[in-house]
Amino acid sequence: MTKPPPARPPARKSSAKEILRDVPLPPTEQPETSYKRLFETSQDGILVLDSETHRIVEANPGICLLTGLSRPRLIGVDPENIAPLRALFQNGGSFFEEIQADPLYRRENLSVENRDGLHIQVEAVCNLFHSQGRKFIQCNLRDVTQNRLAEDQVRRLNEMLEQRVAVRTCELESANRELEAFTYSVSHDLRAPLRHIMGFVEILEKEAAENLSEAHHRHLSTIGGAARRMGELIDDLLAFSRIARSEMQKVTVDMLALVMEALDDLRGETKGRIINWNIRDLPMVKVDRSLMRQALVNLLSNAIKFTSKRSRAVIEIGTEPGRADEDTIYIRDNGVGFNPRYAQKIFGVFERLNNADEFEGTGIGLANVQRIIRRHGGRVWALGKVDCGATFYFTLPRSTEK
Repeated sequence: MTKPPPARPPARKSSAKEILRDVPLPPTEQPETSYKRLFETSQDGILVLDSETHRIVEANPGICLLTGLSRPRLIGVDPENIAPLRALFQNGGSFFEEIQADPLYRRENLSVENRDGLHIQVEAVCNLFHSQGRKFIQCNLRDVTQNRLAEDQVRRLNEMLEQRVAVRTCELESANRELEAFTYSVSHDLRAPLRHIMGFVEILEKEAAENLSEAHHRHLSTIGGAARRMGELIDDLLAFSRIARSEMQKVTVDMLALVMEALDDLRGETKGRIINWNIRDLPMVKVDRSLMRQALVNLLSNAIKFTSKRSRAVIEIGTEPGRADEDTIYIRDNGVGFNPRYAQKIFGVFERLNNADEFEGTGIGLANVQRIIRRHGGRVWALGKVDCGATFYFTLPRSTEK
């Protein structure tokens, strides 16, 4: 008869102090003292499992608080039999196989039942380690319920905010469309009475010229000049309105070629003038060709106009270093400049920082420039000083096409 093999002595349970003793620590502190303090005071629930028996060999106060079980009731128990831990260990064999393959095991959004019977969200991080020739598993369980609730609340608030922004944006766009339509309608309707005024001025000048005194002729001239100025304002207002309503057709263009086209349009304004043009290298840009040409015409016309008092005007067009995702283009002149305190006002509709009698214009040209550049996703600003010239800058998103 074969004798049965001698019985294996029961495995001795290792304490956390013994398990963690092999991990090196600074010489100023004993391992037992350091790890006991960390283990006992951790806000996380910590379990240490024997990887062979799958039994709990150590538990800290945090895990006792989470499960509602005392340490003696946890030691030696298979965690699969503990309700709050079942979500992590309910497929025990699979868990222990997975952690053997991946020594750092993580599970998120585990729903477990705590000691009060409430379901909470737990995050678990488990790692495999060796001590005294045996394998152990340490599992840290953290209650992240409040974090998840806060994240959900932030997400809901963001969704509500996005909805409100979308509604407000829609309302603002609708209001802007109505305002643009109103501006267009009013500007268009003003043309009829203006034509009547100018028509009657011409009739009086032709048919009653002999019967009018010199003072009357001056009055008629003043009326005619005011009517023509009103016509220019109406034309500029209509152009300002069209800029916002027109659909943009972006194409890649050579900014230098566009500048030359704009200068060709302004040939009449430069006739008889001595202007030194310094045109630097300019980039390829992706823009609405018609709108950008209009912006350049306005900026260059502005430089030509405000250098008219100079015997030799100098106008420079070039680029300056800026952000990596945009091109910065400038137009600099040696004209009359402006008070830098009013630099922000210069792009407003009907804003004029110089004497209207000395320099013609309606005060809408730079407002058009700002609207065009903003529609392209760029920025526009000006620097200047009285009698020291001005520099107008604008940016455009950098084109990736060569």
